[in-house]
Amino acid sequence: MSNHDPRTIESKWSDLWYKNNLYEAVDFDPKPKRYILAELPYPSGKALHAGHMMRFTVPDIYSRYLRMRGFNVMFPIGWDSFGLPAENYAIKTGVHPAKLIADTVLFYKESIKQMGYGVDWNRVIDTSDPNYYKWTQWIFLKFFEAGLAEYKEMPIWWCEQLKTVLSDEEVLTDKAGNKISERGEYTVVKKNIKQWVLKITKYADQLLDGLGEVDFPEAIKSAQRNWIGRKIGATISFTVEEEIIDVFTTRPDTLFGVTFLVMAPEHPAVLKLLDKVTNKDEVLKYIDVTKNQSDLQRASSRIKTGIKLKGVTAKNSVDGSVGDIPIFIADYVLMNYGTGAVMGVPGHDRRDFEFATQFGIEIIRVVVGSDTDTSAIKELAQVQEDEGTMINSEFLNGMDIKTAKEKMMDYLEEKDLGYRTKTYNIRDWVFSRQRYWGEPIPVIHKQNGSIEAVCDTNNPAEVKKKLPLLLPNVPDYTPTSDGSSPLSKNVEWVATTDKDGNSARRETNTMPNWAGSCWYYMRYIDPKNDSAFADPEKLKYWLPVDKYFGGAEHTTMHLLYSRFWHRFLYDQNLVPTNEPYAWRINGGLLLGADGKKMSKSSGNAIEPINLVEKFGADSLRMYIPFLGPYEDTFAWNESGIKATNRLLRNVFDLRIKSTTNVKTDVVALKMFHRLIKNVTMMIEDLKMNTAISEFMIFVNHIKDNDQIDRSLWMDFIKLLAPFAPFLTEELWCEINGYTEFKKENSVHKQKWPVFDPTLADVKITSIPVQINGRLRGQIEINEKDTEDTIKQKVNGLPNAKPYLTGKKIKKFIYLPGKIVNVVN
Repeated sequence: MSNHDPRTIESKWSDLWYKNNLYEAVDFDPKPKRYILAELPYPSGKALHAGHMMRFTVPDIYSRYLRMRGFNVMFPIGWDSFGLPAENYAIKTGVHPAKLIADTVLFYKESIKQMGYGVDWNRVIDTSDPNYYKWTQWIFLKFFEAGLAEYKEMPIWWCEQLKTVLSDEEVLTDKAGNKISERGEYTVVKKNIKQWVLKITKYADQLLDGLGEVDFPEAIKSAQRNWIGRKIGATISFTVEEEIIDVFTTRPDTLFGVTFLVMAPEHPAVLKLLDKVTNKDEVLKYIDVTKNQSDLQRASSRIKTGIKLKGVTAKNSVDGSVGDIPIFIADYVLMNYGTGAVMGVPGHDRRDFEFATQFGIEIIRVVVGSDTDTSAIKELAQVQEDEGTMINSEFLNGMDIKTAKEKMMDYLEEKDLGYRTKTYNIRDWVFSRQRYWGEPIPVIHKQNGSIEAVCDTNNPAEVKKKLPLLLPNVPDYTPTSDGSSPLSKNVEWVATTDKDGNSARRETNTMPNWAGSCWYYMRYIDPKNDSAFADPEKLKYWLPVDKYFGGAEHTTMHLLYSRFWHRFLYDQNLVPTNEPYAWRINGGLLLGADGKKMSKSSGNAIEPINLVEKFGADSLRMYIPFLGPYEDTFAWNESGIKATNRLLRNVFDLRIKSTTNVKTDVVALKMFHRLIKNVTMMIEDLKMNTAISEFMIFVNHIKDNDQIDRSLWMDFIKLLAPFAPFLTEELWCEINGYTEFKKENSVHKQKWPVFDPTLADVKITSIPVQINGRLRGQIEINEKDTEDTIKQKVNGLPNAKPYLTGKKIKKFIYLPGKIVNVVN
């Protein structure tokens, strides 16, 4: 029975590593740099939960490996401590957020130490620390000065349960098609509210084009492309009486197939045309009905409703022969999307076909698809949307739709009937929240309705004097029922003066919980700088982040937001790269017992502290990546930790077998060099689960050996070090006789083992040997063995000799790679 006591070993080494900051990243070190980043956690509990450990363990293993390969590695840690997660937990516990965060950060820090994560303790940041959010506020003011931060009224998602507005990215659609909040899955509704927005739309093209410069998985790139939703088409003007109705279409090639127009009921042109329609009362009644429907109800309804504007028609200026085009208003067309009007091409758009058949509108075919069907379009299956050749389209006839699209746009611009246009799905980022626990927005509302910044960002003296704008310590931080911020109740804080000395009031909304995480990776580079958010030369040395490990749920939120901030700062000549991250991977989800994503907010998070107490941190560290590839999704199951614990106990017991004057058997030697090769490749590919399997196979092979060569044992310890840092540090010091800790003596400062290709490239397989139908042992073979060498190995098998010596062999049957059968 092993006497391995992980608790004693791990407690000793975690304290020594922390005290000596063993994993310090050195600015401007001549060694090649590697910046490895894992998304910083929300500190909202007593310790890191298992989901956090899924995020940190693999990048920690990888960082340790890189250090041993001779890189100057930065692997930092910090706390994303502003925003809803911390505030909701504070409301739940009744502890003020400031105190709660201070206490929780200590818990999280202890968890990081306990798990042996190799972070640089000189680079810890906390997004709710005034020394940090001073620069979050400063960057916001940069946006404000550049005209990219705006205070305006707009339709915004409101969540009554959370008592705050939410950005589009924070709103999900449930299985029933209802809109819900990303956090808590509460019902949300659209309201017109005056809010701060950051104009991320101005960077839509840069964010799209920048995806070609980074090594992101295609799934991430696709998600961001779809979210931004750039569409290239044409804005076309239709004449209705004396009004001009603009429509946007991605298919100007189908203009000869337009048979109706549809406007949003609230389109301003509708009111101007009312006196000319013959069914004015019906139209007004329909408009009144749609006023009581949300955009969501209108857009998601399967039943398309509408009403014709009788007595008025539109002219298709491209083709006068089509005649007058009927005009409708319909609830499915939204004023805040596109131009608020669409052209109906029922032959080549499924939604238009459904509307046309419902209202008896003419359908014209202008495209022939690959099925060569030229008949009248009467069935939905005949609607050709994506490909084909133009017909019934005058100067476009015979062209494919791509060529025809360009030709038509040229024609529209030449005749001044329309122009090329790009549209986007992405909307400006709603950047204010009606909550307490967030960065105060550093602006002042003046008496004349204008807004001024609290300081000029280009004036260092003003910045030093005015920033940070501190969040007041209020006793009542619960969200209000009327939708105003809790800060509005702090009258003394709200009242201030503008630069001219006139009475003014502070902004009482706060920034969203995404604000601090938009740039935290840069503050790690220079966390104590009080005169800038980071030193430019240090930024130049460390950026971009080489590998960024994060969560899939942040693809169109944090990841997109931070790329936006970085691109903006690059345009301001404040950062040296135009993209923050060179490489990104999204980790899979860890599921709780209920089958849902493991998280504090879901109430299904596992607190691993009990497992650490029982099995040790090394066992847990190895079990987490042993579950499977980093990007996969797994259900939590504690049975696997027993296997990794057994492996480490076997390794601990092997230490007494290490000796100098012993020759390693050739099979074990080849297996070991293949182990070095495979583990190296697997770490490079982030396949930590298969690397751990390789360790298990090797240890299972050598554990029964009486002795182990000392040099092999030392290389084995180094190979295992990134996975089990505590045990290997103990074994390394033991075998080297170190009694006093020195950084340079740590196993984690040693060089990575190198394999011998002539030994590693020979594949060795163990196969059974049967004699007269009875199993008599096993032999080790490789792909270079011939039948003669295999016979020699069988003859040399100790358990087989009594049954072969002096006997005539009748049959020797070798099934390659599987079994040897001998009959005598």
